[in-house]
Amino acid sequence: MKQIFVVEGRNDQIKLNQVYPDLIVVSVNGSEVDKKVLDFLISKQNDYEIVLIMDPDYPGLKIRDELESKLKNVSHVFLERNKSFSKNKKKIGFEHLSNEEIIKVLNNIVKPNYLASDVDLNFLYEHHLIGHKNSKVIRNDLAKKLNIGYVNGKTLLKRLNQFNINKSDILKHL
Repeated sequence: MKQIFVVEGRNDQIKLNQVYPDLIVVSVNGSEVDKKVLDFLISKQNDYEIVLIMDPDYPGLKIRDELESKLKNVSHVFLERNKSFSKNKKKIGFEHLSNEEIIKVLNNIVKPNYLASDVDLNFLYEHHLIGHKNSKVIRNDLAKKLNIGYVNGKTLLKRLNQFNINKSDILKHL
């Protein structure tokens, strides 16, 4: 299936097209989704896989959640925070990735699989992924290994279920 890659800003779009000039790349125009862009994506969603590449920060998560709730046939590319900072470490985003890192992340497109996962909050608690002093470190290490992006406890459970990652898959990585 053909793909449309969705990024946050114009600089992200330019950067992606520098590495892959033939990709169809659309920018949502900043920290809020432009209605015209959303309407365009809705009109194309039956014929294209929509691939979301959002910055690994709060606005990026907010945009990802909004688009995911309004579109079907959505896939994801998750960026590692530590590789997404500007050289002066003051900004974070896709536009700051090296060309090599862009090639790497685009080889890891994650497609949702909404089958029932057996993971629940009790399992996350028992394995120190939530509710413990070191949960954040353990959780983010797991999220990196599973390529599901930066997560808090609630988002971890959502993504594990969204991508049908089961207890046995998690235990292999802990």
